[in-house]
Amino acid sequence: MTASDSFTPPFSCSIAAVIVTYNPDFLLLQRLIKQLRKSTCNIYIVDNYYSASSSSRVQSLASENQVKLISCRKNLGIASGFNLGVEAAKKDLHPLVMLFDQDSVPQDGLIEEMEAAAGRIRLEDTQVAAIGPRLYDPRSKQFFKFALLKWGIWKKIGCDQGNQSFIPCEFINASGSLIFLDLWERIGPFRNELFIDHVETEWYMRIRAMPFKCYGYCSQHYLEHHMGDDVCRYWLGKWRWMPHRSPQRHYTIVRNALWLWRYDYTPLSWKINSMVKAIFTLFYFSIFDEARKDQFRCILRGMKDGVFSRPRLAK
Repeated sequence: MTASDSFTPPFSCSIAAVIVTYNPDFLLLQRLIKQLRKSTCNIYIVDNYYSASSSSRVQSLASENQVKLISCRKNLGIASGFNLGVEAAKKDLHPLVMLFDQDSVPQDGLIEEMEAAAGRIRLEDTQVAAIGPRLYDPRSKQFFKFALLKWGIWKKIGCDQGNQSFIPCEFINASGSLIFLDLWERIGPFRNELFIDHVETEWYMRIRAMPFKCYGYCSQHYLEHHMGDDVCRYWLGKWRWMPHRSPQRHYTIVRNALWLWRYDYTPLSWKINSMVKAIFTLFYFSIFDEARKDQFRCILRGMKDGVFSRPRLAK
């Protein structure tokens, strides 16, 4: 791995940004870096290897923008990528780190708003490990809601429901997570063996069991985020949107969900909910998707491997 020099902004700040890339959309990545340079102390890009040309373009972009780059010799996955970035931010003594996928872009003012929100919530509760902003997908024109477990029942709560600024929730999307690094060592890093899917799900269920807390924050500004490769619409009582993913991604989503069943801190209600989702995913994409045969094969294989295989510890 190699790293380039970081820049020092002409203002006082506490948030470092970590971006994990893998053959990114470079126009979107440029937008993300441009926004982060306005408001963060340091930007760390962890580039998972896809090809020599892709890595070379990421390196050039990092150099042009004085971004600290960690170049990986192979694709280590998003879990390892975030872990490497967080450790780099810790070494540089940043108290807060905000995680970003390569296809997320914060609105002007979001970072400053999140920094102020982090200060407010920590004054009230020192057990808060992370907060997350509102997420908006421009393709479906939908805001994502926060997941809350109450009396064994899963609910999704949006910022339009009630007047609270902070919503206690079970987990937050990895991209947009603002993490307090003073608790990072006690919680532990993301599990590398999960590689890409349910990485944040496991981490947030772990912190809730310790017990620490996480909150969704009803930010005035939002994080533009592309959930999945695309979005698709389906009917279930009313028209709804959901992420569209490749057969291989559905394989890892289903397999990793079943792997999470092995952890004693995974709530029973989440296990039941994940199985219902897996069955719905199998049903819907095996019938309505253009790649229905591959979807059926990969989702079934994910179920089988989730039950009969064990996660291999990634190096």
